[in-house]
Parts: sequence; C-alpha cells; structure tokens
Amino acid sequence: MGKTIVPPRRVLSKVFLLFGVALVFFAGFLAGGAYELNRQQLNLSEFWQVYSVVDKEFVGQIDKKKAVDGVTRGFIDSLGDPFSSFLSSEERNTLSEELSGEFEGIGARLETKNDAITVVAPLSGSPAEKAGMKPNDIILTIDGESTEKMTLDQAVSKIRGKAGTEVTLSIFRQGKDVPLELKVNREAISIPSVTWKMMGTVAYMEIAQFGDDTIELAQKGFAELNAKNPTAFIMDLRNNPGGYLDDVAPIAGAFLPPSVITTQKFKFKKSEDVRSTQVPTFPNTKLLVLVNEGSASAAEILAGALQDYGRAQIIGQKTFGKGSVQDIIPLGKGNSLRLTVAEWLTPKGRSVNKEGIKPDVLVEGEVTATSDPALDKALELAR
Repeated sequence: MGKTIVPPRRVLSKVFLLFGVALVFFAGFLAGGAYELNRQQLNLSEFWQVYSVVDKEFVGQIDKKKAVDGVTRGFIDSLGDPFSSFLSSEERNTLSEELSGEFEGIGARLETKNDAITVVAPLSGSPAEKAGMKPNDIILTIDGESTEKMTLDQAVSKIRGKAGTEVTLSIFRQGKDVPLELKVNREAISIPSVTWKMMGTVAYMEIAQFGDDTIELAQKGFAELNAKNPTAFIMDLRNNPGGYLDDVAPIAGAFLPPSVITTQKFKFKKSEDVRSTQVPTFPNTKLLVLVNEGSASAAEILAGALQDYGRAQIIGQKTFGKGSVQDIIPLGKGNSLRLTVAEWLTPKGRSVNKEGIKPDVLVEGEVTATSDPALDKALELAR
C-alpha cells in the first residue's frame, strides 16, 4: 500500500477486457483480506447481458479505454463514499503536486460536502482569493461543464491548468439569488505547509496541510520558536484539509509525552494505534489550537488528541467532520486507487465522522483584512 492519507490490463478480447477489470476490483485488491469473491458471488449476469447487447447492436465503435474507465469508476462510485476514487495517472500527479505544496492552478482547497464540490478556503494571496472566492462557495460549473456528476479529483483536474490561462467558474453562494461567475487566472503556486513567527512572547505556527515538507518545516519551526522561550504557543489549523496521517504523531509529540494519538479501526483486521514516541519540545508551554469548519481529517486527529488529553484549549468553530483514513494503492500504468480503509478515533474513542471536533471556546466571525476574532481570543487566553 502507498502512503496513508487522511481531506483503480491486458486485452484478450472484448469480453475479457471488461471482466478482467471487474475481477481486479471485486477480487484482486481484496485478495489477502478476509475473503476472495468468486464469479458466482458477483452475480454479473445483468452486466454480461448489457455487454452482449452493446457488443452486437451498438452502431458505433466501442472505445475500450473508456469502457474500462467507466467500469472502474462506476464500481468505486457505487460505494457511496466521496473520499474513495479511481485516480488516473494525471489525477494522481495532481494529488502529489498538491501535497508537495507546488502546483499551477487557482489556489483553493476543495472538498465534497453534501454531494457538492465545495470550497473549503481560498489560499491567502491566491488567484482564487483575488477573484473573490469564499469558504463554502459551491462550484456549479467549470468552463461551462456541470460539476453535478464530477468526482472531487475530476473537478480539481479541470480547475488546474498552466499558469497564465483562465478558468471560468459558476458559483453558488449562500444569500445570493443567482449564481456568481468568477473568472480566475491560473498562477504558479508555492505553499509552504508550515509557517511560524513570534507574536510578542507568544509562539505562533500555522500548519496549512500535512504534506511532503510538513515534518521538516515543523521541526525547524519548533527549534526556532523554542529558542525564544515562548510563554504560550498558538497552533493554527484553520482551513487545514488534512493530508498524510504519518505527519500527525510527530507534531502532537512536540507537546505530549509518548502517547496514543489516534486509533485506526479497520473492517477486518485488528485496530491499530498511532503513537507519538519522542520527548516533547514544549511539555508545559500553554497551548491553544485554532480550528474552523475547514479543519478536516488529519487536522481533526491532531486537535482531537490534544483536546482529549487536556493538553490544549481548542478555539474557533466546529471542524469539518472527516473521520476516515484513505490509502493510495498503485494499480499499474500510473493509475491508483484512493480507498477509505479505516475510521479513526480519538484517544478517548470518539468518532468525529460527520460530527467534527467541538471547540472548547466557540468564536464566531470571519477573518477580514483588519480583524481575526479567533486569533484575538487565543492571544487573550495566552496572557
């Protein structure tokens, strides 16, 4: 299996082309689990009937690549899980670029929410922010194409593009009677996943996502901030959509003694604990964690662990509520399967799926150019 993420051939004949794909998904990647499915259990009679009619009667040519893609995506879609998807080589590359923090696009974090492609947040200073995109905007069309039947990965791939080109988005925004049209110029975007600074005597660190550079940057930031002897520490996880689960324990371990950070609950195999193991850098420094509805997945794991142990005050708004773990599983030819393989629980056994992490201190109000109510509250409590 590939790296765990927390925010799917050979042609023998027309028939075996499609049957082979069915077997890959219904038996191949489940082999080694609790059981293997056989052809009788699959009950593919209706599929074969449809295929037979199409093969004999369809007036046009059968595009074998599209047929394989359709069967593959259709099976994954039938799971009813917005976080599981087949990734073409292009879509896999897009995901890798996003987690590396360097890509060309509009600079907005997207998620599937209530079956709609929804903006978690535009990145600070990004083309999306400059064009007026806001959190919770729903993307209705991309260059005139409806997003109704798009997966999240397909939508992201269509929005991405070379720097200097333009994409037109139709947006539904709560409180507006008609959709808004945003023309956004794509740019080359570089996002360090971790930034830090001192705010007087208080250390401040923002973790934008858990990506390729997160641990290296966080460790550097911890060392620099610790050298300043901060009186308190503010960790900002707002609009952090998640990323690599592997990154969470070392971050939590900077504030906790060796501890269980989360438990992964699987369908067939025994549950697994994810633990921090290092000596904490800030064992007693007052810790305040900022969250909002854009804090998801790995960000919720971190906030939930710190809350369960009473190590931090959680400040802001209720989080997104994504309590599942995805694996990226290579399939060959550059394609991959992103599959939900586990549910994660906080150290006290809480599931946040669709529930989110409730803050200890609720702070309403949006961040503007001149005010940040949640950060102001954290600074007040840090005194």
